Amino acid sequence: MSTIGRTIKNVLKAGPANSLKQMNNIGDTKWGAFIGADRFGNKYFENNDEISGRERWVEFDSVDPDGADIDPAWHMWMARIVQEPPTDMNIQSQKWWTEPTPNFTGTRSAFRTYSTTKAKVTAWDPVALPRQ
Repeated sequence: MSTIGRTIKNVLKAGPANSLKQMNNIGDTKWGAFIGADRFGNKYFENNDEISGRERWVEFDSVDPDGADIDPAWHMWMARIVQEPPTDMNIQSQKWWTEPTPNFTGTRSAFRTYSTTKAKVTAWDPVALPRQ
């Protein structure tokens, strides 16, 4: 979270409607220059006046955002692997850049581990003699 002064400054610069949307999605208010958008409709922004590590952010287009929704070329820019955004670079789409796989945690399709080895210890099953 940020200070009240920073939040008020960001609300005045970004506007109340955009600030409420940001508070709902990312829990903070931000404003900055629009850098570009990817093929999924996500919008990328940058503000170099922010604290280091918080100056680049993404506003997801989907209702249920996931980190895997970021395009690989934009991920390089967000992670600071490259300094120039993909809009300034000539990046060719790679064959392994497929549609993102959604996160199945908490659903029936979630990964579940299982053991293929036989248990080394078995549970004790008591034998009760009938009463006389």
